[in-house]
Amino acid sequence: MLRVSLAQAVEGMSLALPLYHPLRPGVVLLRAGIQLDNHTIKRLWEMGLRDVWISYPALSFIADFVNPAVLEACHGITQQVADAFDRVLVDAHAKLDYPTYRRAIAALLEKLALSPKAGILVNEIVDGSQPALRHASNVCLVSVLMGIKLDFYLVKERPRLKSGLAQGVTTLGLGALLHDIGMLRLDPETLTRWNTSHDESDLAWREHTELGYRTLQGNIEPSAAAAVQHHHQHFDGSGFPAAKPGTTRGLTGSDIHIFARIVTAADLLDRLRNPADTHGAVPGAIAPVPTVRALKLMQQAPYSTRTDPLVLRALINVVPPFPPGSMVKITGGIHAVVADWHPEDPCRPTVVTIPHDGGRINPESAGGRKIDLRRHTNIQIIEIDGVDVRGDSFYPTRPGDYDLAKFALGVTSTKTNEASVTN
Repeated sequence: MLRVSLAQAVEGMSLALPLYHPLRPGVVLLRAGIQLDNHTIKRLWEMGLRDVWISYPALSFIADFVNPAVLEACHGITQQVADAFDRVLVDAHAKLDYPTYRRAIAALLEKLALSPKAGILVNEIVDGSQPALRHASNVCLVSVLMGIKLDFYLVKERPRLKSGLAQGVTTLGLGALLHDIGMLRLDPETLTRWNTSHDESDLAWREHTELGYRTLQGNIEPSAAAAVQHHHQHFDGSGFPAAKPGTTRGLTGSDIHIFARIVTAADLLDRLRNPADTHGAVPGAIAPVPTVRALKLMQQAPYSTRTDPLVLRALINVVPPFPPGSMVKITGGIHAVVADWHPEDPCRPTVVTIPHDGGRINPESAGGRKIDLRRHTNIQIIEIDGVDVRGDSFYPTRPGDYDLAKFALGVTSTKTNEASVTN
């Protein structure tokens, strides 16, 4: 299977995955196996859809990364966040269906347990025609994926999670799903100003964290509510709300709940990738940014000090810079598809070259040469989705730089040594 833009789609291609309706969360628009025709392709474009997964027998192994059951569970989450948003928009004090939201997240965890390779972010859950829904869904999914990767860290940071990781990650997912619920209670003028300037110093806009917290307080676990209240707290203390009345500094480091640290990283990544994804935004007003570029930005000032270093490593372990199934160009202008990825060297995936005749893709073509870019470091990805990314790749500066287990061991050792000196 292969993810292609609708601009590259041609009559006769078969859908490898179901296509969901961009305006009706959870509703299947076209089933897997349907053959595309020119009328359908044009209609999908008019509806705001931009890419589809097509059958490509020579690349059938990519299906491991995009399990239909996981995709269905992701769309179940989108349905629930749509329900929450609709209720709050009608009545700020509406009773939200928290048990149903929890079940949707738990269902996703069950599917991920059965399909480990599907536990990476290979594409958007929903299309950009509903920016706020896409943002909430993506932040929820990425947070849950990080929570699974950081099981050891969750237990260490919050002993009460020992009773069950799944329950803990479900609670994390609930906080992530509803992290921006307070945005629905901002006045239109504030939302318009935010969508125009994205000025994080805007005091009226900053109120959304407290508004969201007050909406949910007492109805969800304190840890999930903390993620909502503190998802703009930065690891270096530069975030908000203020740690104490009358001060300008936010909480720092481990004083921030681990759930909030995870949601902060997921939120930042998605806002860098999709700057227009928020309440009141105009779909497509700002072009999306390639994931590789967003991940590189997060490792540079000013973002690098805002994120828990271990959480950042977990993020890079669940969000490939170049997602499997994506069409790319490599050195020499050769067309290829990302076939596998390697978290320890994330910008050097394995690719398979594919025939590409005058912009047309033949799904019946045999796969070409398989190239592991870790072994061919003179070759790099230069373009993805038509965007030049030659300056966006990042590489480990020393062995184990992106190895989550090794990095975690170093962090744990450092904290242990610091504690022994203090004691």
